[in-house]
Amino acid sequence: MTDGRGPDAVRMHAPGPFAVLAFACELALLVLSAVTGWRLGQAADVPSRGALAAVIAVVLVVAVVLVWARWNAPRSRSRLPWPGRYLTQLAPFVVVGLLAAFVGLGWWAAVLAFLAAVAFGVSRGGDDEPVSPRT
Repeated sequence: MTDGRGPDAVRMHAPGPFAVLAFACELALLVLSAVTGWRLGQAADVPSRGALAAVIAVVLVVAVVLVWARWNAPRSRSRLPWPGRYLTQLAPFVVVGLLAAFVGLGWWAAVLAFLAAVAFGVSRGGDDEPVSPRT
């Protein structure tokens, strides 16, 4: 049975449960980054704490997104191969986790980092197959 797209069509496969967990961890990392940045700004003893908290939250989230997009995103031209990519996938969790522990969110960070380590390790961080550009 054919789907009518021809022999060169890219076949999509359903992600496994660990790939879904890995994606959920990525989203949770963004939330934890924002909350951690906000709390870091609120902890500072400066006149405009709210503005500083917002700036730190945005900068921390943007830093995580840039690291992820550069070396881990499936469509990135500079995506690292598997063993190296595993380390760059866990690095933002460790950095944000250390900052989160500093502002009292250590347990949240530890649980998230553990789940991410397992999910990315089992799912091998996604396929290493090159992604063909859409035409």
